Amino acid sequence: MAIINPPISMPILKMKNPMLFKSSIIFPFIFLLLITLPSCGNKGPEIVPVSGTVKYQDKPIADLILNFEPEDGRPSWAQTDESGKFQAKYDASQDGVKVAKHKVWIIWQPKNILDQQIEQGLMKGKSSKTTEIKQILSKYGDVKSTPLIIEITKPETNLEIKLD
Repeated sequence: MAIINPPISMPILKMKNPMLFKSSIIFPFIFLLLITLPSCGNKGPEIVPVSGTVKYQDKPIADLILNFEPEDGRPSWAQTDESGKFQAKYDASQDGVKVAKHKVWIIWQPKNILDQQIEQGLMKGKSSKTTEIKQILSKYGDVKSTPLIIEITKPETNLEIKLD
């Protein structure tokens, strides 16, 4: 003979005010949303596009890395092409430079792999670093001693940097 168990009945909660229960669940989510929304705004530094040309003795200079070092905050950088033109980068996803006064210091970054290895001391040989590049680096190659100060206050699309 089989014994059949009666179905288990679950007690049903009856609330006097069901809206009170719903609002007690929703309230914390609304509260969190309200306190996190203000932090969603752009609170970072003002970044503006900066591009231009680097010249030494009125000649465009290629293969230079320009480091725009603000008094505080993240630096930007740019590399000159064969015609001395550059476009500054703030980070991997944003072009530009922080609105501020910057010390600008320079590194030579040859495109030729052999020159790079010679410069890094990985290979022996004669580098193609010109006298002009050596003079530029002796004057502008250190962030502490570079005399080049540029104040960025607005977007610059034709900034001419003369390294005379």
